[in-house]
Amino acid sequence: MLKRTTLLPLILAAALTGCGNDSPENSVDYTPEGTKSYGGVYVSASIGEPSNLIPWLAGDAASSEVTAHIYNSLIKYDKNLEFEADLAQSWDVSEDGLTLTFHLQPDAKWSDGTPFTAHDVMATYKTITDPNTRTPYAQKYTIVKEAKVLDDHAFRVTYAEPFAPALASWAQLAILPKHKLDEAEDINTAELVQTPLGTGPYKLQKWKRGQEIQLIANPDSFEGRPNITLLRNRLITDLDAQFLALRKGEIDNMGLKPIQYERLTNKDSFTDRFAKYRYMGRLYVYMGFNLKHDLFKDKHVRQALSFATPRETIINGILMGHGVASFGPFVPETWAENPNLKPYPQDFAKAKELLADAGWKDTDGDGILDKDGKPFQFTVVTNQGNDQRIKTAEIMQQAFKKVGVDMKIRVQEWATFIENPIHKRDFDAVMLGWSLPVEPDPYDVWHSSKTGPREFNFVGYNNPRVDELITKARQTFDQAERQKYLWEFQEILHDEQPYLFLFSPNSLVAIHRRVKGVEPAPAGIGYNFEDWYIPESQRLYNADMIVQ
Repeated sequence: MLKRTTLLPLILAAALTGCGNDSPENSVDYTPEGTKSYGGVYVSASIGEPSNLIPWLAGDAASSEVTAHIYNSLIKYDKNLEFEADLAQSWDVSEDGLTLTFHLQPDAKWSDGTPFTAHDVMATYKTITDPNTRTPYAQKYTIVKEAKVLDDHAFRVTYAEPFAPALASWAQLAILPKHKLDEAEDINTAELVQTPLGTGPYKLQKWKRGQEIQLIANPDSFEGRPNITLLRNRLITDLDAQFLALRKGEIDNMGLKPIQYERLTNKDSFTDRFAKYRYMGRLYVYMGFNLKHDLFKDKHVRQALSFATPRETIINGILMGHGVASFGPFVPETWAENPNLKPYPQDFAKAKELLADAGWKDTDGDGILDKDGKPFQFTVVTNQGNDQRIKTAEIMQQAFKKVGVDMKIRVQEWATFIENPIHKRDFDAVMLGWSLPVEPDPYDVWHSSKTGPREFNFVGYNNPRVDELITKARQTFDQAERQKYLWEFQEILHDEQPYLFLFSPNSLVAIHRRVKGVEPAPAGIGYNFEDWYIPESQRLYNADMIVQ
């Protein structure tokens, strides 16, 4: 499901290969723009089911893809990644940058008809900062010195010291209804987890667990009624099956694997029905080490594995050139990325030298290094349905074997993967991806205070200088000074290699041509989803055929 721009760091899934016959509907002419009108059904697919429909309790893409259509924040990003109004129709920033005053939309309502007010914002703020709320995002809001309701339509926050990502943090926070929060004894198990109530353009119609989620247009949205009446997000965990469904016209979009984009989607039978889009994604894929594991406590071992990693082979082979090698946690070629650093080149000799210096030798001649009688053997875990990551792991497995390291690969269903290896820290290494927010703020993933349960520093990284640099970067509004701190932070990561940063892939998307109003922009695709429409003459089915 394509969604409006979201800013939380999310674990992402890639769209992968498949095959199948074209649908009989390929004889329809989808070139006319038609007349914009309300109605129609848009169908997407996900490889994972949402874990939680309270956005800031979840940390996965499947949840975000749904909740982005249901909830609003105080402000949001426009197509050019500049702030614009959302639940706040305007805002003021004090001269010293420490106070933000939000002037709220007077006509916004919750989808049950209850008026939206500043008391909802305050209730959301109090809930996310409650120590009993299991969220990885709280720290952005606990640093607020004072939050105050000025009147029903004005909300003010004051910080004790500069906080550069302040405005961005309020673009990240989905606002929840006070009257529902008041009813909840425990937000972690509240009704909103399963039955969201928002101010956004869509509201939950039905959740058929293990099958699909349906969202129906909110006719009373303060943003205006969206054109497409019903969104269906189908659970199709096998991406071969997703591609087959796309070819049959059973879903309207998916992310394409590079080989599909290059070789399987160029015939007229496909391009007559689907438009293809390519743009730089705001994410990176990595292998993260459990730094409490004895194997990975020595940075020279991690450096050795980075030298053994064939990044260019992965990019040219698996990505077919649709991506770049990554070396840090920022969007490539942006002001925060340190241009003086480069990805580790593949160098087997250097990898072997570092491993030998760390005491790893093949004493029994079996081709696997050992130390103190134990072989260098570990398992990397990744998620089912993500062929791109699985194939990357397979290439790395063969490369590591050449330097005497035995890496096993385990693939798990998405929910199990998130709950056990990630939340329970039960892993040697994981292969995952992070989406990247517009505002560079590595605190949640890299600060040593964020290693607790369900927080994002699940590899257990701890470096006092990194903590200091991340904090200093947050505490200045001067971009040049922030850049200095963030560049040094990247230099430390580059040396210590707590992650093997692998690549930042391009987004390769196919969308059915019957869907009109798609306008690619720096924000990507989907930022203006509510303006998309399906001309009546090109609809495959209408909402009243689906909703029961």
